[in-house]
Amino acid sequence: MILEKVPDNQVDTGSIWKALADPTRRKLMDLVRESPKTTGQLVEIFESIGRCAVMKHLSILKKSSLIIPKKEGKLRWNYINAIPLQELYERWVKKYEAQWASNILQLKELTEYKSNINQLTDKLIMEQQSKTINILLEIPIKAAISDVWDCLLNDVNLWWRKDFYTSTKTKQFIIEPRVGGRMYEDYGNDEGLLWAEVIVLDSPNTIEFKGHLSPQFGGPAMSFLKLTLKEDSSDTILTLSDTVFGDVDDNTQKELSSGWKMIYEHTFKKYVESKYSS
Repeated sequence: MILEKVPDNQVDTGSIWKALADPTRRKLMDLVRESPKTTGQLVEIFESIGRCAVMKHLSILKKSSLIIPKKEGKLRWNYINAIPLQELYERWVKKYEAQWASNILQLKELTEYKSNINQLTDKLIMEQQSKTINILLEIPIKAAISDVWDCLLNDVNLWWRKDFYTSTKTKQFIIEPRVGGRMYEDYGNDEGLLWAEVIVLDSPNTIEFKGHLSPQFGGPAMSFLKLTLKEDSSDTILTLSDTVFGDVDDNTQKELSSGWKMIYEHTFKKYVESKYSS
């Protein structure tokens, strides 16, 4: 069957977009594109929606010239007409596709690069002799939960132990209280050392971090640190949970457990209770 190109001024792009918007009509076009189908065959395939619905869809496709019916004897055959689609392509896509392709390619390359770096880091950690360690501390603090939460995130540089800095360049220790925020040492001039990133923030109850433990500090390993606050009478219970997996051993667990106790059970607790003591 030979189809003639419809002149530009006769192409009703509105009806074409409307016809293509429905998934059933797109499926009808797919079937007819594979090979011409009789109306009866299409009704049988779409038996679940009924003959009337199929006829209505075919009528819309005919009106937009996407399907052309042709009666042969007692049967009406339906043929695909690609011309309107070609018209849409030439009018709306072709003249922009080079720029789109360039932009998409750049985005694809950037995304794949960042993804590959993250995957490589995680793979290197997992390929080491893997072991999991868990650290759990429960620390009662004599202060209201809102006050403990405020100190936990906003006064970090006032209570974080300076002897836990990893560099003499460190000017302050910062926790950015937002999802995607950083826990890091600030050297100044956009330099520093990243400890972890915030992956969960539920004020004033929970903050969770994901970090990497470098070989220098007992890794390589991945760390998931969770700090939870819960009211208990006039006190607030701070629960610290640190799950670390990778190339770690019993010595790593002892050092981490000792370090978290010094920071939170001793220094942080003392700071909060001193600040809000009556």
